[in-house]
Amino acid sequence: MINSVKNHKVLVGSFIFFAILIYSHACQVPVFRYALERWVSDKYELAIFFNGSLNEEQESLVNSIDINANIEIHKVDAGNMSGSEIAKYGDIAVPDGQILAQLNYPWSVGRGNSFINSDQSVWRGLLDHESLQQIVDSPARKSIREKIISGESAVWVVLGTGDEVKEKLVENKLKNILRGIAEKIEIPEGVVGPGELDRVASGEVDVEDVLRSTIPLKISFDVIRIDRNDPNEKIFSRLLTSFIPELNDSNLDYPLIYPVFGRGRTLNPIPASIINEEIMMKACSYICGACSCEVKRENPGIDLIMTAAWQDIIAGSSVVVDKVLPPLTGVADLVSEDSDESDQFSNDETSVSKNNGNDLNKELEEGLLGQFSINWIVGIFFLVILSVISIVSFKLKRSP
Repeated sequence: MINSVKNHKVLVGSFIFFAILIYSHACQVPVFRYALERWVSDKYELAIFFNGSLNEEQESLVNSIDINANIEIHKVDAGNMSGSEIAKYGDIAVPDGQILAQLNYPWSVGRGNSFINSDQSVWRGLLDHESLQQIVDSPARKSIREKIISGESAVWVVLGTGDEVKEKLVENKLKNILRGIAEKIEIPEGVVGPGELDRVASGEVDVEDVLRSTIPLKISFDVIRIDRNDPNEKIFSRLLTSFIPELNDSNLDYPLIYPVFGRGRTLNPIPASIINEEIMMKACSYICGACSCEVKRENPGIDLIMTAAWQDIIAGSSVVVDKVLPPLTGVADLVSEDSDESDQFSNDETSVSKNNGNDLNKELEEGLLGQFSINWIVGIFFLVILSVISIVSFKLKRSP
């Protein structure tokens, strides 16, 4: 009986070891890079209210919204609202000849996201060319987008209140802290360059550890400072504060610090008054650490509105491997002879080539199939071994 128990323990232990060996691989790609390459941004709802129907000019305005913005339009005739629309938006009075709009956070905010505690709308007001432009983009967001595409791990936003002297001191302090942190944090071991997919097919590495673009991979942080009272950043400031009721206060008199990474994802802000190396190290370690949880909804944070053709940017990224990335076999062959290509995104995002991305996606699919097949072969082999052990153990138990 004792031997039987021991044999079963060996079998169970072997099976658990086998299961862990095959399936429990944690992705080694840093969170900021995983978010950039693989997390599709949640879409905000822009509800547009009108009386009867939109005229030609209003229709043209609505249709001018950039398709690359993570926004979906919901048109509502205020004079003929359904019961569900009234329950959602309340009674809406639209001035004659005009259109109102309400910008709502994505479905992941509030009840759908355990990390966010607000279901409030971001903004409501008259919709015209000026307000629409502020919703879709802003100078600060353009700067953030360009920096992320150039390879910054995260862009830290100092959201100020108009005290330029105080906020400049905060900006300088933050830059100094981040400079030191960038020298201490290392890229997770096991990240594989996109030129090494042969190692995936051979089973040497997991396909989840392979970069899906050739945007430079490095640990580097930049800082930008904006005034929440800046008319051009009015709605961006609302995006950063409205998802936390305690911060949705026009009388807030201290700067807030936000990291923005991936395709425009941010985390809860840090009050500027408490920033120090320890606090910033914890935040940066999460952003730059291995992405242990690949499901976006199970990670903290919220997506901001960013207007960018992310899929095209990822697919057409120029071939650059930053020197900060540890040497990886085969990556050197990918280094572009013309490093100036890395600047093409800030000038013309629509000019990126899709061929490299299509080839990369094809190789990734083939690599994934290869990895899957190898896992099954190894799995079957181990199951055969376990079956033999079980039979032998049973016969030994029955023998005198």
